Amino acid sequence: MDYLPPPSSESPLVNNGGVLEDHNTVPWKIVWNEEFDGEALDPARWNVLDDPYGYGNRSQHYKPENVEVSEGNLKIHTKKEMSQGFPYTSGAVTTKGKVVFKYGKLEVRAKFPAGTGLLPAIWLWNNAGKAFPEIDIVEILGQQPGQVWSTIHYEVNRIYGKDYNLSDLPNLTTDYHTFGIEWYPEKITFFVDGTPLYTSTTFVPDEEMYLFINTGVGGDWVGEPDETTPFPAQLLVDWIRYYQK
Repeated sequence: MDYLPPPSSESPLVNNGGVLEDHNTVPWKIVWNEEFDGEALDPARWNVLDDPYGYGNRSQHYKPENVEVSEGNLKIHTKKEMSQGFPYTSGAVTTKGKVVFKYGKLEVRAKFPAGTGLLPAIWLWNNAGKAFPEIDIVEILGQQPGQVWSTIHYEVNRIYGKDYNLSDLPNLTTDYHTFGIEWYPEKITFFVDGTPLYTSTTFVPDEEMYLFINTGVGGDWVGEPDETTPFPAQLLVDWIRYYQK
């Protein structure tokens, strides 16, 4: 497993050659990146799911055949087709057990699909195998392509909670956009195209987490596709970059 180097400090102050500087003035440095320039995912970094993943009463089967690397992109295809009793297929990839993240800046440049019942997502899940915490860097309901959901899910003393933000933006499915977080011990700030949307200081995770990228279909939250939903649909990821100070 790739345990990425820890930040130089978990304090708001960073030791730079014996001089303490505020972390806002210290430049970020890339410590891990994925550019998707090859013809397949690196199995040392990525898992491709083969899973009838029904969380939230979802309606898709994640199939490896729906995950492709070409033209400098990770491509996740979503199709209207029966598979293992599910009416739709899609794709999902994770870095579970291979690459973990804790604190720093994580950015993903992606183009999301639009359409009723589609739920593309880029998120982090805890590496310990628990239900929570979870950091949703970005989720978009396909029928609301100008709204970004950014959420921290947590559980304290067996009580589940979440701290979330809903931002209204122009349509985010017509072009690529960069979605990211800056994650410190005391806060997480969520960004789109470098613009901060929201900062949470509520139950900020303090443990290693892995990356999860997928397109869900249907379910309790997003609802089912209808006759207007375009199939096949694609989630395109151009690059992923992880920075620390």
